[in-house]
Amino acid sequence: MNTPTTHPTPRPDPEPWIDTTAACRHLSISAPTIRRWIKAGRLTPKRTPTGELRFRRSELDTLLD
Repeated sequence: MNTPTTHPTPRPDPEPWIDTTAACRHLSISAPTIRRWIKAGRLTPKRTPTGELRFRRSELDTLLD
């Protein structure tokens, strides 16, 4: 007899991701600067299904220290 496999419900991310505009405001930098930092590996955003970038606020805060 086969037991049905249950998959755990994904937990919501406890930390919200913010968009590029909010990230630029948070860091007081321009959009071209944030793109350069991504290219240089200083930031690792995730991309939404629509292609927009999102950033963790905690990662941005490490750049302010």
